[in-house]
Amino acid sequence: MTQCTFFSDEHWKQLYPFSFSHQNGKMRWGAFTLEQLWNYYMQKAQEQVQHLPLSYVQQYWCQGAINDRWIPNEDAAIALLNLQPGQSLYSGKTELFRPREMQPEQQAPINLTEAFLIDHPTDFFLKCGWAIESQAELIRTHWNARAWDPAVHGDHSIVIGDANLVFVAPGARILASTLNTEHGPIFIGPDAEVQEGSHIRGPFLLDEGSIIKMGSRVYGPTTVGPHCRIGGEVSNSVFLGYSNKGHDGFVGNSVIGQWCNLGADTNTSNLKNNYSPVRIWDAVTSSMQDTELQFCGLIMGDHSKCAINTMFNTGTVIGPGSVIVGSTFPPQHVPPFSWGGDGHWTEHRFDRFIETASKVMERRRHQLSDEEEDQWRREFQTTMNQRSSQS
Repeated sequence: MTQCTFFSDEHWKQLYPFSFSHQNGKMRWGAFTLEQLWNYYMQKAQEQVQHLPLSYVQQYWCQGAINDRWIPNEDAAIALLNLQPGQSLYSGKTELFRPREMQPEQQAPINLTEAFLIDHPTDFFLKCGWAIESQAELIRTHWNARAWDPAVHGDHSIVIGDANLVFVAPGARILASTLNTEHGPIFIGPDAEVQEGSHIRGPFLLDEGSIIKMGSRVYGPTTVGPHCRIGGEVSNSVFLGYSNKGHDGFVGNSVIGQWCNLGADTNTSNLKNNYSPVRIWDAVTSSMQDTELQFCGLIMGDHSKCAINTMFNTGTVIGPGSVIVGSTFPPQHVPPFSWGGDGHWTEHRFDRFIETASKVMERRRHQLSDEEEDQWRREFQTTMNQRSSQS
């Protein structure tokens, strides 16, 4: 099957602080990137739309581009395969599929009434349980995961609820922990590990190579992406991958980007003292906007870090490439590539940012490419005004 092609629309500004590194199908939703999900559903849909040969799909569909905020399912894939050459697809006013070449006789777009697009960063924790459960069959197949079997996985852990809703991939280990499936399934990925004394409530997904450290408490719905280290207390949060929260401290109703590190005893507030709706930074209006949510914690962009004992107020947004230090709450919005705390801020020098990012990625056997460095340089340059206005 030819690989999907994607485009990013203007609404991506609403997904701040997640930038170019998550575009073009790279955004992780549940256990997979959007590109992986689209390729899977397009292959599955093609098997059902028998009247369309592969040559047709390659000639027409693959010459267009999919909105890279659109979450696929089988119905969405079938809708794409049924488009005529040069025909576009919308959901309301949102463009879902953009043909490479518009033919005059085929310009009338098709409107798809049901399409889910990622609109805001908060969607990740709000829709986390749905993402896990909707992908359950695909996860089991892709990971070759088996239902819980004490004879295979050890009899020193306790399953509360239906043990058939605990799925363990090859190479995974669960040691002397409790697993509660009363509210949803639990997936433990390839070579992942749940260490002794941990307590996990579903829906929960621990992706490949990630570790839940000893004595941790995780409340679902929560997703931990690949190659993360998680300790302490986590509730209804999403770690997109390659990030660490290795020690005690609370993270709730939060989204943590890639290559982040939370220092020991970092804590996030996810509920205001007066129980009023949480306001967070909106990159389009450059102002604080009401989320209409009672619970919202930390939204942290890629390659950001914070020191030990850091406290984040309710609804804090941290731009990518930032380093947070100090003994007081940082502002509710920290611009990209900022360094500081306690009211004293400076710019995170780009050469130092690249040096640290390279070291961090090498620890997970990844290499920062020249293309990625150039993209981060452009991001650094385009966000200079935000940092210069910071007090």
